[in-house]
Amino acid sequence: MPQLMHGGPGRAGGGEELGGIRGVFHYMQRTAVQGSPGRLTSLTHTWTAGAPEIEKTSHPFRHAFEELEIGETIHSAPRTITLDDIEHFAEFTGDKFYAHMDEAAAAANPFFPGRVAHGYLLLSFAAGMFVDPAPGPVLANYGLENLRFLKPVVPGDAIRVRLTVKSKTARNLEYGEVRWDVEITNQVDEIVATYDLLTMNARASAPREDGATTT
Repeated sequence: MPQLMHGGPGRAGGGEELGGIRGVFHYMQRTAVQGSPGRLTSLTHTWTAGAPEIEKTSHPFRHAFEELEIGETIHSAPRTITLDDIEHFAEFTGDKFYAHMDEAAAAANPFFPGRVAHGYLLLSFAAGMFVDPAPGPVLANYGLENLRFLKPVVPGDAIRVRLTVKSKTARNLEYGEVRWDVEITNQVDEIVATYDLLTMNARASAPREDGATTT
């Protein structure tokens, strides 16, 4: 099919493959929609930064898939990062990269002011700051997407976490996927890391083997 982007064996134009979603994109038109963050959230059913946040008295991890609202948010208490935290994480994981362990070498790096916290230490602390540990509708954490570390964190910085329901996708009668927008900031509200957290959440009425439902 020489008229297509993928022209057949040995004739893959531009290295593109017709199979899969990339092939579909060649026949789609991209349209930009402008509006306030709140309006865009309403139209797309995906929370956009700057849209209203919904804060409730109960933790969102206590809410079943159907009960969660797009924009539902919690803000964590701050946690101060210490040099002992960094050194313990380095010893525990084996990640002794010089930016975390050697002050002079780290300061010579154009990206760091001196010794800095591991990015994965920040992710681990963030999880501990927003999680509700008791059994509940959250069944599993199955990944992170779009992770970016935007600003180094040095000993003495205090991080906070904002966790927001970004979107929801039903998977089956038992559970659905929840995408959470996560933002880690420091004590002066500078963003140090952002990512999407993906969880599987139980639905409010899941079928049982005897044909009944549980809530």
